[in-house]
Amino acid sequence: MKLHITPQYDTDVLIAGGGPAGASCAYHLAAQGIRVTILDYQLFPRDKVCGDFVGPVAIRELEGMGIHRQEKFRKTNVITQAALYLDGRPMITKNIPLVSGIPDHGRVIPRMELDHWILGAALQKGAKLVPGRLLDYQVFSNGVLAQHKKGALFAKMIVGADGSSSTVARLLTGSKPASEDRILAVRAYYKNVKCIADQAELYFTSQSFPGYYWFFPTGPDTANVGVGMVQENFPQQDVNLKQLLLELIEKDPALKAKIGNGEMEDKVAGWPLATYNPAHPKIADRLVLVGDAAGLINALNGEGIQYATLSGRWAAEAITECFRRQQFSEAALAPYKKKIVEELGFDMSLSNTLIQFIRNRNLNPLWLKLLDIIVQKARQDDAYADVAGGILAGLKPANEAMSASFIGKSILQGAQTLATDAFREASKGPANLTRLAWGGMLFGVQTAGDVMQHPGNYVSWGKGILSNSFQLAGHVLKGINNHG
Repeated sequence: MKLHITPQYDTDVLIAGGGPAGASCAYHLAAQGIRVTILDYQLFPRDKVCGDFVGPVAIRELEGMGIHRQEKFRKTNVITQAALYLDGRPMITKNIPLVSGIPDHGRVIPRMELDHWILGAALQKGAKLVPGRLLDYQVFSNGVLAQHKKGALFAKMIVGADGSSSTVARLLTGSKPASEDRILAVRAYYKNVKCIADQAELYFTSQSFPGYYWFFPTGPDTANVGVGMVQENFPQQDVNLKQLLLELIEKDPALKAKIGNGEMEDKVAGWPLATYNPAHPKIADRLVLVGDAAGLINALNGEGIQYATLSGRWAAEAITECFRRQQFSEAALAPYKKKIVEELGFDMSLSNTLIQFIRNRNLNPLWLKLLDIIVQKARQDDAYADVAGGILAGLKPANEAMSASFIGKSILQGAQTLATDAFREASKGPANLTRLAWGGMLFGVQTAGDVMQHPGNYVSWGKGILSNSFQLAGHVLKGINNHG
């Protein structure tokens, strides 16, 4: 007679990583009575290098966990409007768009505090925290055995929430994130600065493109200042982001005026981010990836906290159903993957496509001109501004930018802007028109020459554009079919 031995589980769900994604997932699982253990090698509260802006969608998620009731949360800096600067010039300032069911504001919350609060909420619900770094795991038919430095844990499921350099994701895929799926960023905290306390500011200039820098007030006279840039671009240029940030603070007239005689509180710190890659798996038997570990970073604006809290809740909902049915296969977890595709797929694909275009630094003047055109239209048209600003803030789905109205307004504004520029140059005299035409011809010749010298770069660039465009087209066609 065969004996049936019931395995001894240390926990129902093991979550590797106690950041916003892992802690959010733990909170929602524990709220359903599921035993959760969070494994993290760092002691909380701990710092995490970040821009610290928590957008309205993430604020809603925090409210759902009751974190907004904390006195310290209510004292964090509220952001009600955003401003955009181009080459040191203020271009537009708008209030955060009002969207039904979502707060009309964001907050700047240092990760030292934010992560600790979310983790604390999870622990209050019954989740447990075990110190240790995940080294390896094995998936069996009846559970997952996870090994860490101080021992091992046997669970029914594992959730990878261990960041952009996720061990869970690397063991699942067999490789680290590719350089084209990486953003690099640095930030520093400044005190005694001049700022509009409720205004977050984004800056664009050819020096930092493809990328942007920011000024996010953490209080009346303090701010988080940083710069981010996609890692893989061409022509290749060695960029020291720390040095670039200091140069921008010194040379950008608008940013320099903000910093004034302000002092850096600590030091410039940096971190890599892994952006969304639809080809990378998000689920497997008894396994789910959330947040940065799943590559849920918007390549266009670097937003991650919003997607961390959302994916943590979505994963918890799917896992809860798995426990209800006692099925933990990849197929049983498919609703989580479907949720990501339906809610974020279009936005991520559009961001990836745009980023793929602007990797070509030779075309920086063109990309910045297109940005200028969009901003000019947003100044004149509040509805247009709400769509553009809502997409950038993650409040509105990116497919709103694909509407006939939005595209038509963009094209019309582009024609008007180019015509105005041409008229302005013509009014300066024939010599100026000749110089302008000669500059345009030189730009074309230089670009053609670069194509001939570095054909591999352009072939790779073109393939990337095609690949991302196909992904985007798939979402567009699906949307048309769903509404047809």
